[in-house]
Amino acid sequence: MIKVVGLGTGRLDDLSKKAVSILKEAEHIVTTASWHPVFSDLKVNLEVWDSLSLSQRIERLNRLGKDEELVLAVLGDPLLDQAYLKKVENDLEFFSASSLLSKLELPPLWEHVDLESYNSRDLKTDKVIRVHFGQWQRLQELLPKDTKITYVDCLKKGQALVGKFSIDNGYVIVPKLDVSKEGSSLEELLKTMKRLRAPDGCPWDKIQTFESLKPYLVEEAYELWDAVDSGDAYLITEELGDVLLQVVFYATIAEENGLFDLEKVASRVNEKLVHRHPHVFDDVIADTPEKVMVNWDLIKKSEKGKESRVSALDGVPKHLPGLQKAAKVQKKAAKVGFDWDEIEPVWQKVQEELEELSEAKTQEDKEEELGDLLFAIVNLARFLKIDPEVALTGTISKFQKRFRYIETHSKEPLEEMSLAEMDVFWEAAKKEDK
Repeated sequence: MIKVVGLGTGRLDDLSKKAVSILKEAEHIVTTASWHPVFSDLKVNLEVWDSLSLSQRIERLNRLGKDEELVLAVLGDPLLDQAYLKKVENDLEFFSASSLLSKLELPPLWEHVDLESYNSRDLKTDKVIRVHFGQWQRLQELLPKDTKITYVDCLKKGQALVGKFSIDNGYVIVPKLDVSKEGSSLEELLKTMKRLRAPDGCPWDKIQTFESLKPYLVEEAYELWDAVDSGDAYLITEELGDVLLQVVFYATIAEENGLFDLEKVASRVNEKLVHRHPHVFDDVIADTPEKVMVNWDLIKKSEKGKESRVSALDGVPKHLPGLQKAAKVQKKAAKVGFDWDEIEPVWQKVQEELEELSEAKTQEDKEEELGDLLFAIVNLARFLKIDPEVALTGTISKFQKRFRYIETHSKEPLEEMSLAEMDVFWEAAKKEDK
């Protein structure tokens, strides 16, 4: 059981008798506010989590066993000031105290939001934003540097300009910003890119072409993938912006050469969406995802630029990573009936290719047979309804985590250890994963 005790906004005498009793009798106290004046009145041993991110705190709290006893001492009131605790899966028992909000002179009309959901272009109300350790820089990036905010940080109150201030643990009141005279963020991004590409702009940006930007487009897409896997909304927003930057970059180069502009790109994709969704924008009936995909493929074949495709396998990007490319080729072949009806022959094909690989003699034959085996495994993944790229990425992450466990827990350099010695730590890492 985790007992979450609010430290309030004053000293020990301001807490309830129950809260004081829990703090005095606890064998294990973790705090995210070790500087709090309560601890000047209460001499106890503390495990300090002040500088841990919210995700790290949640992860550690979730790792605790059900029989472990822990007291978590937090600033203010745990229910009002520590919303991230709602994501903790272990059982929590809360002991309230005065909220940190009581230290602020709140405006007549205000909205309490967390950092991830804050929108600086929302003009309706002033925003009261909870800021935990390490989050201030994120909020700073969203606000004009000359914005005047009211704050409470580690129980200290005041006012400051965004560009000349930093906060560790508290709240800021951000006034609604008047952006009615500004262009949209997308318009501002286009202006910035055109300025970078101007004759007196950035030397690097000015020389970029469609060809030179290709590696960055792929790289940014994979970084967005990683961000989505992390579940961090702020990181996803940032990486989506980097992908959007690539689109804007390409469109700006195209506009300079009289080919097209961003407006044309947006118009084209909108036309495509409407055209390929007649079950939404017209009277075609497609009431299951499967029927939607059948219609989608038929419509794609009729579109300009795609009538010349002769093979059922046409349209697979040649530079896709191997696993993805194999999966797409197999799906296209399956759509015209070139496929097994059940999974048993697929298993047999994997076994057959594995045996042929084991019997291969020359390097050339081994490479060919390994390719056949990988292709068969991708086909098996398709029958199992598993994305092979996702499955392999998960295994790589698992391997990296366990290998880092060996590095962290071994007392000597890995180069000086035997495989058997490293395997002991590997097995321990596997047990920790379960």
